Amino acid sequence: MFKQLRDLFRRTEPVEESLKLSLDGLPVWLDAREEEIGTDLSDATGPSREAISGTLDHLREAAARMETAQGDEEVHPRLRDISKKALPGFTKSMAQILSREPSGDPEAFYATAAEILKGSLKALKGQGKYLSSVYPDEMKEVRAAVKDLGREVNTMTEALARARAGRQQVKDVRESHASLARIREEYAAADGQVRNLGATITEAERAIRKTEEDLAALKLRPDHARQQEIEERIRELDAMDEETGRELASLRTPAIHVFRKAGKVAEKAGDGVAAAIGRVLDAYTGSLPDDGEDPVALTEAVMPATLAMIRQGDLPLKNQDEVRLFSDPDTLPAGMRRVLHRRREVREQRAALQETRAALPGVIEEQRLTTALAELKREREAKAAARARAENQREMSQAAYAGECERLRSRAAALAGRDVEVDVPDLPPPSS
Repeated sequence: MFKQLRDLFRRTEPVEESLKLSLDGLPVWLDAREEEIGTDLSDATGPSREAISGTLDHLREAAARMETAQGDEEVHPRLRDISKKALPGFTKSMAQILSREPSGDPEAFYATAAEILKGSLKALKGQGKYLSSVYPDEMKEVRAAVKDLGREVNTMTEALARARAGRQQVKDVRESHASLARIREEYAAADGQVRNLGATITEAERAIRKTEEDLAALKLRPDHARQQEIEERIRELDAMDEETGRELASLRTPAIHVFRKAGKVAEKAGDGVAAAIGRVLDAYTGSLPDDGEDPVALTEAVMPATLAMIRQGDLPLKNQDEVRLFSDPDTLPAGMRRVLHRRREVREQRAALQETRAALPGVIEEQRLTTALAELKREREAKAAARARAENQREMSQAAYAGECERLRSRAAALAGRDVEVDVPDLPPPSS
């Protein structure tokens, strides 16, 4: 029964409502909060500043009185002598230290007061340590004043630490607010790139389809049949060129083998024909260009000496191909002349057909369209890669925006000391 009555009349603690802020209104709230922190600091340090000013006045008076103090005459003469020598330096140092007057806002006031405290403590630990025995009352008064100064400076230190922490919190919230604005700009820029590049890619694909259609339409032109006829003939000539290449190889391969052995025999015998055989080998192992040194004439020049080596037994032949080509002075040169002549004719015909084909209007247009198509495809790929990078940047901005929103709310709550609801607008939906 008693418990029910107690619960009935129990006072309920008021629930503090969360603070509601808009993103645009956040700077005004931060300005007010920063001003409040400054006011609180001024109020919190007011008594200490007043006390410090009074303490410094008292400390100045105490230090000034020491300049005319007589001291305790009963102290040992040597100690009294040391103290009297240290006194002028101590009073001069204290006068210099106490010549500054703390003023301005709490931060500036504190900085000056802290420097005075630091200097006073240094003086007490320095020359002041020799004075207590001879000037006990005076030094006791000075030490007490310095102690009072230290106590009030410490009180200000705590208040300043709270204010600095609050200002840092304000700074953190401002940074989050600025980051959100920056991320929105980066998101909008990336989204705009995605949209613009998408339009560019669509246009490029349209141009690619049109170019491919134009290429296909070339087959319907009246001169396309002539182009096909020329290309078919070129393919035939290519096949003939390959065949002459094989025939040429069937002559060159055994001939090179025989001429290499013949060159060695000639060099060993000191025969001057070795140099001529060397030129033949250079021609046969080279590409046999149509405008180079005539391999047929070179071959005819060395055939008598080569055949003589064969007859004398200095140059044995190894297979039927070598026997066939080196049984008389005409078979190899005639074979080379025939194959090289046919190759020259085939290549001249092919070159002429290529010129004819290249001059056809359809071929000229095909080359133009093919070049344009390759360029359009390169452009599409480059734009697609750029769009992918922009999409990635946009996704990164979305993630960063969400994270910064949470950071902003957390920092604002820490600054306010209670729950804070910051109305942060969502990012616009991404463009496709």
